[in-house]
Amino acid sequence: MGKRILILDDDSDFNNLLTDIYAQADYEVVSERDPEVAVGLFRDDNFDLVVTDQKMPGLSGEEFIREIKRLKPEVPVIMVSGYLDNDTIRNLIREGVGGVFLKPLNVFSLLKRTSALIESVQPDSERTGVARSVEAEGGDFEHGLPFSFDSYPCRSAASLEFAKKLHHLRGFKNNLVLIGEDGTDLASLLEDIRRFDAEAGEAFALVELEQLGEATLLAALEEAKQAGANRLTLMVSRPDRLHPGQIEAIYAAAKKKGAFQASNLPLRYIFFVNEDIDSLYDGGKIDDNLYMFLGTTEIKVPGLKELREDIPLIARRVIKSEAARQGLPSLPELESPAAALLREKEWPGGMLELKRTVRAVVAASGGQPISREALEESCSRGGGNACEKVRNLKPLLQLRRNDYLKAVHLLGGEEPELTAQVLGVDRTLVHEIVTPGGQTEKRG
Repeated sequence: MGKRILILDDDSDFNNLLTDIYAQADYEVVSERDPEVAVGLFRDDNFDLVVTDQKMPGLSGEEFIREIKRLKPEVPVIMVSGYLDNDTIRNLIREGVGGVFLKPLNVFSLLKRTSALIESVQPDSERTGVARSVEAEGGDFEHGLPFSFDSYPCRSAASLEFAKKLHHLRGFKNNLVLIGEDGTDLASLLEDIRRFDAEAGEAFALVELEQLGEATLLAALEEAKQAGANRLTLMVSRPDRLHPGQIEAIYAAAKKKGAFQASNLPLRYIFFVNEDIDSLYDGGKIDDNLYMFLGTTEIKVPGLKELREDIPLIARRVIKSEAARQGLPSLPELESPAAALLREKEWPGGMLELKRTVRAVVAASGGQPISREALEESCSRGGGNACEKVRNLKPLLQLRRNDYLKAVHLLGGEEPELTAQVLGVDRTLVHEIVTPGGQTEKRG
């Protein structure tokens, strides 16, 4: 069950706004306009946090806070008001108010503070308990978490906390935003999210940036429907790099408009970005509409710099799976100096680079132990330098792709549908490339 929040504001419009904000962030909300009634609700029910206005008939916000703090002092409170002078703010802080926000609201700051306050009063077993990872034969690991999670062994505090937060947010309603570094293993994370509720009958798919479009989304929805799924979750990487046609397709699929009107299958998105949403917006990388659409439910994916303790365990798991795939006569042992090198090394290509490097050294091992020297040689042949070359090559390849598409478009009589069919791409991509603004015009 989601965390429960009591909202008190005598202004019905703002009360409804706060209710919608928290409901969209997957909180269970009880709202009330009368302070006296709200005191009774608070006394007779259990809430994880209270949000209140200051100026109200009957009891003021300060008086209401004193009443509920007398009943249950451990429940955190946030004050949201149109105007508060400095003396009032100081008094509120002395009364134990955990957050003070002035209208107009910064929604992301409000929700981040809400999450921090709720987390601060959770029992240690839920909040900071460290699950011990046990390394077993062949590199498998087991942790003390009460759910399946295989992306990280959770030896480090960062991966443990991430696993718990991701599991807590598994029931998100509309959109979830993951913030992480390039090279994050998105397929592994999506599989973990699927396993959280494996019996729920939900379909999951990872859509590559270049493939995303109206046709791809329609096909994914139809495939999920044919499989008997009751909902589809789509993971999309780097929405800040999508072209307008792709973004419009995402909106239309979510809102069941245009080509998606006939689809009645619920759809939610997981978006992966490299910066938090506020930074993307402030930097002009996403517009107002996408900023609001992405929502407020976000979680940071820890990078390998935060997971030094996890890296040898991850490597041993990759060694085991790769040795089995290649049919090696014996399981290569990761020697201690090699494990130390993996922990020490910088991984600019993230988790995917780490796994590629380990697979390469397993392939060259012939089943023999993996030494530090062998690992260094493998890194020198590929590793971060190869990843950097690929990243530098991508813009050039994209330019050549665009020129090729334009040539096909011209030879095909400037028919967007024909161009899309010949190249096997979505027609929105054709519109975006052949004409500025995404509006294709056939020459007469």
